[in-house]
Amino acid sequence: MSTPHTIDGDQLRTVMRRVPAPVTVVTAAGTDEVRGITIGSFTSVSLDPPLISFNVAKDAQMHAVIQEASRFVVHILTDEQAHLSNHFAVPDLSGAEQFADVEYRLDEHGTPLLPDVLARLVCTPYAYYEAGDHTIVVGEVVDLALDATQEPVLYFDRRYCAVGDEVKLLSLFSPVKRASSDAS
Repeated sequence: MSTPHTIDGDQLRTVMRRVPAPVTVVTAAGTDEVRGITIGSFTSVSLDPPLISFNVAKDAQMHAVIQEASRFVVHILTDEQAHLSNHFAVPDLSGAEQFADVEYRLDEHGTPLLPDVLARLVCTPYAYYEAGDHTIVVGEVVDLALDATQEPVLYFDRRYCAVGDEVKLLSLFSPVKRASSDAS
């Protein structure tokens, strides 16, 4: 039995806009087409086995493709690739239209690979979980590449941002004093 909703989706969206999110594009090859989709819900799940997850709206064209694909690729975009995020976020493009003007190559499984990204995680499906109007996709990372010279792009408050300066840590707490085991 579910409880009644006390907040609506717009309220949650307002809060979540204040949480910086990584900017990724997920690509996959279905039986009829290749597709890509911009994802802001990307996160790691487990190190053993190496698992990641993201959410896909059930009404997204990518939803059926990601569920039939034998593998998919998560591309973590650089601070110079926000245009790719905008491009793959357009909901009504066909798969062919998505890739018409985008540089990419197909891997040996027919999955599109975007060049010059910060990181690329090749995954096989691990699990799918129904979650309201989305499906949570969990993938097992089977291959990866990282270009540590690149900087990521973040999405925050409806705009793309670069990683800023490191935050200075303040010492507001006293050191913890522990009782000695020799004390009697």
